Amino acid sequence: MSNCKTQTSQSETANATNKTVVIGLEKQSKIPNSNVSLHFKDVVEESRCPVDVTCVWEGIAIINVEATSGNQKANFQVATRDFGPKNVSNSFSFSGYKFTLTELKPQPGGKEEPETVSFKYEKEN
Repeated sequence: MSNCKTQTSQSETANATNKTVVIGLEKQSKIPNSNVSLHFKDVVEESRCPVDVTCVWEGIAIINVEATSGNQKANFQVATRDFGPKNVSNSFSFSGYKFTLTELKPQPGGKEEPETVSFKYEKEN
C-alpha cells in the first residue's frame, strides 16, 4: 500500500521554488520577504489512517488557516489532499502566493510531537 503522500509534478520552469514554512498549532508564521503571514488555527477533522495500520481508505485531515497581508485577511479550510465530497483542497492562493499543504504532524498513532503543519509556497505570476 502506498504511504499516502501527495503527488507533486516536476516543474518545467527554471525559477520553480520549493520553499516551505512550518507552523505550530495556534501559531503564526511570516513568509520571508513578504507581508504575508499564516496562522494555523485548528484541526477541524482528523480521519487519516494511523501509522503502521493498513487501511482501506487513507483518510483525510482538514485544518483552518488564517492568511493576513496588511489589512487583507482570509480564512481557508485546507486538507491533506483534494477531496470533492467535502469541497476541500490541499492548496489555496492568497496575496500573490500559492500555498500547498505538504504535511500535518503528528500522524495518528505516530510518536508524540507538537502539532505542526507544513506548507510549500510559491509566488504566482
